[in-house]
Amino acid sequence: MKRSFEGKSVIVIGASGGLGSSFAKAFADKGARLLLVGRNEEKVKKTAEQITGDITTAVFDITDLQSIEELKNIVKRWSAHIDIVVNASGYDVRKSLAEHSYEEAKNTLDINLLGAILITKAFLPHMREQTGSTIVHIGGFADGRLAFPYYSVDAASRAGLFTFIEAVNRELELEGSQARVAFFSPSPADTEAERPFHPLWRKMGVSIMPVEKVAEDLLKTIEKKKTVRIMGGMSTILFAKLNSISPKLADAIMMKNMEKCFNNFFTGQRIADSKSRIGIKEAISARLLSFLLLPRLFCMD
Repeated sequence: MKRSFEGKSVIVIGASGGLGSSFAKAFADKGARLLLVGRNEEKVKKTAEQITGDITTAVFDITDLQSIEELKNIVKRWSAHIDIVVNASGYDVRKSLAEHSYEEAKNTLDINLLGAILITKAFLPHMREQTGSTIVHIGGFADGRLAFPYYSVDAASRAGLFTFIEAVNRELELEGSQARVAFFSPSPADTEAERPFHPLWRKMGVSIMPVEKVAEDLLKTIEKKKTVRIMGGMSTILFAKLNSISPKLADAIMMKNMEKCFNNFFTGQRIADSKSRIGIKEAISARLLSFLLLPRLFCMD
C-alpha cells in the first residue's frame, strides 16, 4: 500500500462523526500521524481505538475561543509543524425557515461558518511558509451556493464558507504563501446523520457514497493540491457553476421540477406543476441545457 502521507502531521476536527472517523482511518492507513479532536471525548477515543498508528486525541469545541486556544497549546506540544488540518465538524438543519429556532440558526452559523473562520485564523499563521500545507473545510452539496429549498440557513453558512475560502486563498497568493485553504464537497454519504435523507437523494437520482469512497476522494484532493473539490460528477459541477451565474436559468432547468421532491419530503404535500417565468432566450437555453446537465437529478415520482 502506498503510504503517501507518511510522517505528515494531520489534525482531524470532528473526528467522531461518520465522515471524520473515516478520514482519520484513511490518513492513518497512508502513514500520517494524527491528532483527533472533537466535542465528545468518549467518541473521539473510540475512533482512535479503531485505528492503528501514531494517534493522539483531544477534546475541542469549535465555537469556543478558549477551547481553540487550548487546542493550539496542545498542538504545539504534539508537533513542531502542521501539514494538514481537516475540519469535518458540521451542524445541519433541514426544514423551512419558519420552523428554525434561534438556537438552530445560531448553531448552524457558529459551527459551519464562524467555527471554520476561527480554525483557519488559529492555524494558518503556523502553516504559511510550509510547502503543501493545507486546511480543508468540509462543505455542503455542490459548491455550497446551490440553494435548495428547506436548506436556507445551512446554505447561507456553506455559501459563506465557500466565499471566505476564496478570499483567504487570494490573500495567501498575494503574500506568496505556500499554504492553501480548500473547500471539499462530499456526495451524500452512508452516515448515521445522513441516512434520514437518503430517500430524498434517491428520489433525485443521487447516489449514496460509502464513507470510504468519500475519504479516498478527500485524500486525492489534498495530494493534487486542489482548493475546490465537488463530488457528484461533472453534471453536478456544471449545474453548480450554472446556478452561480444564472439562478433563474437554473430554476428553469431543474429547480422547479425538484420542488416536487423537496415539498413532498419535508411537508408531505404534493404541488402542482409550475412553469418558471423566463424569457424566450432563457427558455431555449434551458431546453438545450436540460439534455446536457443533470439528466439524473430530476424528481422521480
